[in-house]
Amino acid sequence: MSHSTIPNPNDKPSDSKPGIVYFEMSEFDILGHYSRLLEEDPSKSMPIAAIESLCALCDGIEANTIHELLSTIQLGSDTLKESVPNAISLTAGCDLFTKFITRHSHDDPRDFDTFKRKLQSNGHLFAQRARKARSIVAENGLKMVMNNPVIFVHGYSRCIMAILLNAKEKGRKFKVICTETRPSCQGLRTAKELRAAGVSVAVIDDNAVTYAMNKATFVLVGAEGTLADASIINVMGTQNVALAARNIGRPFYVATETHKFVDMFPVDQYMIPVKQNVIVFNPEGVEGAMSQDELTFVDYVDPKYITSFVTETGLMSPTMVGDKIIATRLEG
Repeated sequence: MSHSTIPNPNDKPSDSKPGIVYFEMSEFDILGHYSRLLEEDPSKSMPIAAIESLCALCDGIEANTIHELLSTIQLGSDTLKESVPNAISLTAGCDLFTKFITRHSHDDPRDFDTFKRKLQSNGHLFAQRARKARSIVAENGLKMVMNNPVIFVHGYSRCIMAILLNAKEKGRKFKVICTETRPSCQGLRTAKELRAAGVSVAVIDDNAVTYAMNKATFVLVGAEGTLADASIINVMGTQNVALAARNIGRPFYVATETHKFVDMFPVDQYMIPVKQNVIVFNPEGVEGAMSQDELTFVDYVDPKYITSFVTETGLMSPTMVGDKIIATRLEG
C-alpha cells in the first residue's frame, strides 16, 4: 500500500468493495489482511487478528494529525465489523485497541511524527500482551484440574485446549466428556487433539448432555465473547449445557481472555448482534435443520448459570467481570 494523506477517511468511492479502507489515491484491504492472519495461524483468535490488522493499518498510513490517525483506525475497525458475519469477538479486539490508542492520544504531541511512532509502538506492544494472555489463562486454569476430575466440555476453544494440554503436560490426571457439537463437529476436533496428547476422552451425542452431566465434576467452556452483564456468546448448545449443569448441581466455568470482553447488553438469545437463521418455517428445498456452512450458530448463556471465569488476571466472578467491562467503558 502506498502512503498518502487522509483528507476524510469516511469518503468512499462509488464502486467501493467490502473490507477495504480507502485513502486518497490508495486503499488497504484490512479484511484480506485479517483473513490471511487467521489462515496462516489457525491458533490465532479473532480479536488478536483484528488488533494486528489495525496495527498494520497504522503502520501503512501517513497521517498528519491525531484526528486523521484516529479517524482511520476507527474506519478500519468499522470496516472489519461490517465485513464479518459473526463479529462479536472481533468487535472486542477492535474496541479494546481503539480505546487503548485513543487513551494514549491525549498526550501533547509537540513532534507529531515522533508521537505517531510511539503510538504505533504502543499498539504493537498491546497486541503482544494480548497474544500472551492465553498462556497465562492456561496456568491459572491449572489449579482447577485437581483430584482426577471428569471435565465436561462443549465445542472447541483454544483457551480450553491450552488449559487441558498444560494440565496433561504437568502430570495432572483427569478425563474429559466432550459433545460432538454438531453440525460443526467442533467437539470431535477437541477430542482428536486431546486423545493425541494422551488424554482419556468420551465423545457423546449432543442430545445426551443431561445424561452425561451426572458423571462430570464440572463444566469448562470457552467464549466467543463475554458481554457487559457477564453473559457469554459461544457455540450453539452451550446454554443447554449450562442448564443441565445447573439442574444437576455442577459448577460451570468459562475460560477466556479479557480481550474478548465486549461492551454489549443483548438481554437474550434473540438480541445478539449475529444474523443467524436458526428457526425458518418451511424453507424451500430444506428438509432438516438450516445449514451452518457459512456461519456456525451461536448461543447466549445467562450469567446466572456461570460459576466463574478463568482469565489471565485470575478467577473472576460474573459480578467482577461486569464491573471490569463497565470500568473499561468509563476509561475510554
